[in-house]
Amino acid sequence: MKTNFSTLPLLLTATFSKTLLLGAVLALSACGSSDDQPEPSKSYVQFYNGAHTSAAPTFLLNDSTIGSARFADATNIITVDSASYTLDIKEATVSSPLLSAELNLSKDQKQLLILTNSTDQYDFLSLSFAREKALDDEFDMYLANLAVSQPALDVYLSAATDTFADADLLENLTLNELSTDARRKATGKYNLYLAAPGAAQPLFVAKNLDFAYESTYVLVIRDQFGPIANQLAVDVILNSSSVARHTHQDAQAQFRLYNSLSQPVNVALDNITVASFAAGSLSSYSTLQKGDYSLSVHDTAGQLLLNSALLSAMAGESQLVLLYQNENERLEALAVKESEKPQIQANDVIVSNLVADFNRLQFYFIRDDETIATARHHIKNLEFKKQQSLNLPKDYYAIALVHVAENGSTTLLDKTDSMMLQPGKRYLLSAEQDDAAPSGYKLNLTF
Repeated sequence: MKTNFSTLPLLLTATFSKTLLLGAVLALSACGSSDDQPEPSKSYVQFYNGAHTSAAPTFLLNDSTIGSARFADATNIITVDSASYTLDIKEATVSSPLLSAELNLSKDQKQLLILTNSTDQYDFLSLSFAREKALDDEFDMYLANLAVSQPALDVYLSAATDTFADADLLENLTLNELSTDARRKATGKYNLYLAAPGAAQPLFVAKNLDFAYESTYVLVIRDQFGPIANQLAVDVILNSSSVARHTHQDAQAQFRLYNSLSQPVNVALDNITVASFAAGSLSSYSTLQKGDYSLSVHDTAGQLLLNSALLSAMAGESQLVLLYQNENERLEALAVKESEKPQIQANDVIVSNLVADFNRLQFYFIRDDETIATARHHIKNLEFKKQQSLNLPKDYYAIALVHVAENGSTTLLDKTDSMMLQPGKRYLLSAEQDDAAPSGYKLNLTF
């Protein structure tokens, strides 16, 4: 509401005009109080989970949930009022917080909190910088080292067309150190190198990292906790929960095989035998250089069962290859990437339908206080020769295999006893045909 003083009457007594004028001024002040009051100052906050012993902690400010993140993942960036907050980081299965602290969020600043751990003791690194910067075809970069295996690192950056010899030294980082000053570069593609302090050759190379936005990037160097040991990864955090991951371009790959057949087989890569294993068994890992391979399978009499299936090995990746019979009883192979997440507080289970008799099957993971109807964790309508991964929090589970017919009738094909999955193990759960089973079908859980 605005008062226009030019519309006030001119022929008024002095006393009355003063009174009316004072009233008009008060009315103007009262009406303008909501329009002219400054907007509350805003801050921006984001969390990254760098603690490999955690499951999927939830991050809270003054008991309000900001988000949750598994190891090596981030929350979305959240806008809050600039103020002091109580930070709590909690796990669903633990009554007390992993960590509590007081946090001051400043106006127009983004605060990135990086959760860390050491022998189950949790802490965090805090980085604050201006949310909106005057950048002209430039970006800013901060670096953090969470790699226990490399407690001292030199970090280099070069143009994508250059080599390590041409790279600039950005930082010397010790364990759990976060760079305090941003490195500003022109937007574009770069190569990243990690080396032992003063080393003449890098131990990690990631090429063609694309810094396309006029924004602030945070690069977190960490250990990988997948089935391949002693490898590093670099996570790139921007302004969303999407974290770009980079591994060493020359890192080794590996694979293992699951034989769902009723007979032992011999497996060859590029016509060189690499594994011989029994029916219904899971092989040990075989190490590979990155590249493409021809995978062939023979029975013990030398008869060819599968000829020249393509196996592509990516640097730093581990794959599980499933051998199974299709609907025509011919051997096929399905390669599945294995999770690189730690398996301490939860397990990533690869679930596969190897039953050709049904178009779809249902898998239920049932805790002690649940039934099939109330089971929170399940995979439904999994098609034949398809697979899906499921993350199961640490608990006891019975596993049920169910088929639902087109008319709605439901058949329980198999059910296991209640069991606790073992920490550190990566499981394969497969539905298979088994003539010796009462229903003719079974669940097979291997690791």
